[in-house]
Amino acid sequence: MPGASAGEVQTVLGPVPAGDLGITLPHEHFLLDLRRVFVEPEDRDDLPLAHAPVGIENLSWVMMNWCNCRDNLVLDDPELAIAEAMRFKRAGGGTIVDVTSVGLGRRPADLRRIAERTGVHVVMGASYYTSFFHPPGTAEKSEEEICEEIVTDLTEGADGTGIRAGIIGEVGCSWPLDPVEERILRASAGAQRRTGAPITVHPGRHADAPLQIIDILTAAGAEADRVIMGHVERGGFNRDQLMRVARTGCYLEYDWFGEVRPVYPFGIVDVPSDGERLNQIADLVASGHGERVLISQDVAFKTRLAAFGGPGYAHIPRYVQAWMRVKEFPESVIEDILIGNPARALQFG
Repeated sequence: MPGASAGEVQTVLGPVPAGDLGITLPHEHFLLDLRRVFVEPEDRDDLPLAHAPVGIENLSWVMMNWCNCRDNLVLDDPELAIAEAMRFKRAGGGTIVDVTSVGLGRRPADLRRIAERTGVHVVMGASYYTSFFHPPGTAEKSEEEICEEIVTDLTEGADGTGIRAGIIGEVGCSWPLDPVEERILRASAGAQRRTGAPITVHPGRHADAPLQIIDILTAAGAEADRVIMGHVERGGFNRDQLMRVARTGCYLEYDWFGEVRPVYPFGIVDVPSDGERLNQIADLVASGHGERVLISQDVAFKTRLAAFGGPGYAHIPRYVQAWMRVKEFPESVIEDILIGNPARALQFG
């Protein structure tokens, strides 16, 4: 299977011209395991809900207590992933980026199966998530060893499968930044220099984290305009802070569309509604940063799947696109945000 060249995007089925991606979700998960963050509920009366499968009996509780339900924290059914991806395709979707990196249970062969069965372009992630999820021995690896691993995933295939990753990340960062995470950031920058692949980042939970990460990446040779900064809506930014991040030239990714929790539990940050997200994006567009905006849903729990009452992968093409028109976004801007911007962000340079 050939690798991606300049102007192409590397999918799990091979390189695709960036112009062929269609509506693209740049930050999603089909299969992953977050059970390490499971926390027993403080209220002992909630224990039966916490240890039961996600279902109608505990659904409303799980939606508000996502990390207190063990079953909610794992997506491990490829057939369900295929059904959910087909909802996206029927809504007009073309490409989904699975940013499940090392430590989150990445499954290359199943991602290829999802792409083959649905006809949706699937892009696979590389590099490492946060230190809490690092496999044993990660801390002992040198920057050069980690860089070589990422390059191998991008150019030869992940885990000996021959299935190539198409993006570096999501690179997980904590606050304060863990020294091993910083080493992985530098290694990821080195892998970008060698391959031309984009980098996508899960920043630490602090308003200063994105600028710190950009400084580390660019000092290690990465190009800021080839970096996607994720989870913008839980950064706790005021407008001036957001604009400072935008002026670095990185992509600003609003990837919690469809999230209904009013408050983010880590850092006590207000979670905007979809309408408020769109208002912020409209401000970025008016300020000249519209070409750096990406949107996605970060489906990472069962309660985010349509089968369990969540938004699913079809939420943006089916509903958010319509709401953008209600809010009088120009059609050219809608097309850029859904199609043009992610195509540019994902292509190898």
